[in-house]
Amino acid sequence: MFRFFYLLRQTMLLFKESKKIIFITIVFLTIGIVTLGSTYIIGTKLFQSSLSATNKLNITAFFSLDTTPQEIANTTEEIKSIDGVKSVSLITSEQAKQDFLNVFPQYKDIMNSLKRNPLPYTIKVEISDLSSGERIKDLIKDFPNIDSVVFSADTAKKLNNLVKLLWTLFVSILIVVIAEFIFIVQSSTSFLIDFRKTEIKVLNLIGADKGFIEFPFLILFSMFSIIAWAISILILQKINIWSDSIVQSLLPFSNVYFSVNTFNVFLSLLAFSLVLSIIGSLIPLRRVS
Repeated sequence: MFRFFYLLRQTMLLFKESKKIIFITIVFLTIGIVTLGSTYIIGTKLFQSSLSATNKLNITAFFSLDTTPQEIANTTEEIKSIDGVKSVSLITSEQAKQDFLNVFPQYKDIMNSLKRNPLPYTIKVEISDLSSGERIKDLIKDFPNIDSVVFSADTAKKLNNLVKLLWTLFVSILIVVIAEFIFIVQSSTSFLIDFRKTEIKVLNLIGADKGFIEFPFLILFSMFSIIAWAISILILQKINIWSDSIVQSLLPFSNVYFSVNTFNVFLSLLAFSLVLSIIGSLIPLRRVS
């Protein structure tokens, strides 16, 4: 019981003696948590939305108008067997005409006046990997009864690059925030140790165990982390709402995923900040205790 009250008293003394350091530490810890949390929230929405856009990308192949139904069936089966093809869906000329009129209803009279449907049979080829799109496109183009093939290679590359950029950015920010956390906590702990240098020397001389020296600092910086985390939650909740419009403007052609499990994100950030605060505190404490 005495040990508990002693540690509590030392923690309060540290708190009273270092208000400026406390303020600076909490501000920088909050910046780190908000930076990491907002990057994860926005990055997750961008990543999920880009995946939905990627799933919409497929290869469209148009058959020649004089292709027979049997030739269409044979070619479709051969395309299905190509390595990297996930699925193939056939669109009849009548379906293509209806889809065209749904998009361009103003041309209905013109289309109906034609003796023959000018739109050919079409196949939509879904691929398992965007990087294999050009290869599969070239293979499909070589079929004699395929008139033309369309694949949005530039869009596919941009989406692939976006996904890679998101991962690189998140890992980079994670490393920077870890370094910032440890540096700030380590520096603040060193300043506080200087304030308590005489008392620490006395404790070492009388053979006090490390807990009497280290625990007040660990408790104090754990409190800092919790305060910074609580402030960060308020900011991140706003960012989570604002990020929807940001993602929508960056990927206007995709379905935006607005759901991020913020509860798990906030718990992870709390654990992250507590662990790094303890590590940052222990580095200078091990030198004096």
